Amino acid sequence: MRIASLCLLTAFLLAATAVAASDPTCPDVDAPPAPVCIATPHGLAYADSEEEASGAARALNDAAQRFAGYFGRAPTGAIVLSATLDPLVAREFARTHGLEFAQVWLPASADRAMTERALRQSGLARGQIQRALAGAATENESTLRHEVGHAMYAALYWPNATGTRDARYGSPAPDWLDEASAILMEGPESQAKYAAMFLGVTRRNPRSTPSLAEFIASEHPVRSAALARALARAPKSTSGVQMVTVEGSGDFPGLDTFYGQSLLLGYFLTQTSGDTRILAPISTAIADGVTFEDWLAREGASHRLPASMDALETAWTAWLEQLRDAAARRAK
Repeated sequence: MRIASLCLLTAFLLAATAVAASDPTCPDVDAPPAPVCIATPHGLAYADSEEEASGAARALNDAAQRFAGYFGRAPTGAIVLSATLDPLVAREFARTHGLEFAQVWLPASADRAMTERALRQSGLARGQIQRALAGAATENESTLRHEVGHAMYAALYWPNATGTRDARYGSPAPDWLDEASAILMEGPESQAKYAAMFLGVTRRNPRSTPSLAEFIASEHPVRSAALARALARAPKSTSGVQMVTVEGSGDFPGLDTFYGQSLLLGYFLTQTSGDTRILAPISTAIADGVTFEDWLAREGASHRLPASMDALETAWTAWLEQLRDAAARRAK
């Protein structure tokens, strides 16, 4: 999912999972997902060219290393850069070859074409479109790591989940936690943008952001009726990727803060607990049917976290104030 001052929102129709894998190798099959395959310790990268397969392999390895740092281990899967491959076919391919997930994304040419079409639909001037395309091109691998983060998270905690994102935005996890697992796979520059956007809104209009309890229970803004209507008119690939451009967020409440708040909540929990992998026991509990609030009451104190949402809110508010103060000092 991309977000910037001009947001390029992407959505997948299907989540893909399969069974566990080890020592992946490119299988010799009559109909591979794409012509070129590169095997890595963390899975397979498929694309139409060696260059793009190498980029996908690099994104897969980077995401896997980051993911293991936060969650203990990274599921092994396949990335397929294709504008036409059905995600169901990719999922079955992964399952057949002992991989835990399959993630279909767009090759660079298709990504640029779909992005340009979405930008043109928004009525932007030619210069604005070219600048936006240049920015999007530099973010391709970061975006791919983000989407792989979603796939790995679902594969690790909900390996048997099926269905579409009509049921939930991503995995059956709370949307903030699912989104945090993906944003944590991105690089520091894009993470800084999310954080700055959220902190800027809280500084200008503190009452416009939800309380922690409200945020944890909220749905992803992409599931709003307004964005659903926008996506219905947006370009869509056969492989299930959609894009829509959004200038500002006035018509889509929460869009400018959800990503940053998800990311910062993840960092707040890791820093407060002193445990880089604190999201792992939280996710395990939620996958077992325990709510986050109940987990706090039962396990929070043992992880150096407050044992109630009210106490967590107080600690969160103080932590954010420290971040804002630090940002203000750097700006001087």
